[in-house]
Amino acid sequence: MKTKDKTIPVDTDKAWQQLHSRLESDGLLPERGESAPSVRRPVWLQLAATFLLLVAAGTIIWLWPGRNPKASMLAMSNTDSEQTLVKLLADGSVVYLAANATLAYPVEFAPGERRVNLQGEAFFEVEHQAAQPFRVELEMATIEVLGTSFNLKSLENNGFELLVEEGLVQVQFQKPLNEKVLVAPREMLVFSGETYQKISGTDLELTLWRQNRMHFKDESLENVLSVINRNYHSRLLVPDPLVASRLLTVTFFENDLPTIVELISLSMNLQAQLQPDSSIVFAAR
Repeated sequence: MKTKDKTIPVDTDKAWQQLHSRLESDGLLPERGESAPSVRRPVWLQLAATFLLLVAAGTIIWLWPGRNPKASMLAMSNTDSEQTLVKLLADGSVVYLAANATLAYPVEFAPGERRVNLQGEAFFEVEHQAAQPFRVELEMATIEVLGTSFNLKSLENNGFELLVEEGLVQVQFQKPLNEKVLVAPREMLVFSGETYQKISGTDLELTLWRQNRMHFKDESLENVLSVINRNYHSRLLVPDPLVASRLLTVTFFENDLPTIVELISLSMNLQAQLQPDSSIVFAAR
């Protein structure tokens, strides 16, 4: 058995073709005759208690800036009908935002609670923090968890669908129902806006939409690898903090781990090494 690290071979033509297509579709390639900018930075639009109609897929904007930057609210919107926008929150929780959905969240969570607001559909993987419950605000209810994974979709007439994958989720209905309901794994709660019902034994494959064309926008490499490891049960590592903090905007079109490794290596000019324990380590060339 060899213990020497191996560098994973890269199919350069295939990876660059996919990368070029992604950049072109995102509008990140310069027009002909136009020089490419050396650095591309996200555009931050400061607003005061108002939403902006978003055109670009996966846009993040400031809401209610306030005097304390940590208390500022951000809104993330996914206007692309064919991809899932992925975001890691300040506490390490992961949100997979479906098409035409918007999530409002703070730069950093306040002590004692973690609170976000959802319009549309999203899948949540919530980091367990016993002293800091995670709450999702809807029009007619608040979804509260300590650490779990669940799919939540707001519907017309203030209704919603909740499907729990792991852990327990508490639904606090507002008036006129004004009651609390616990939802267990593989249970779905459907609220019409007036009444609700619970359905047991729900197929969890209904939540697999989140893995289709995962899109990351200005996320650190460390965060991107964290999400990939969760979904592929892999061990992609980046020991160097300078490399780990590099920002990446990318869409993974195929549920294929070797292709993902190739694209990350090429787009960030990194070397991927297979370790004896089957983990893969990214390092600067």
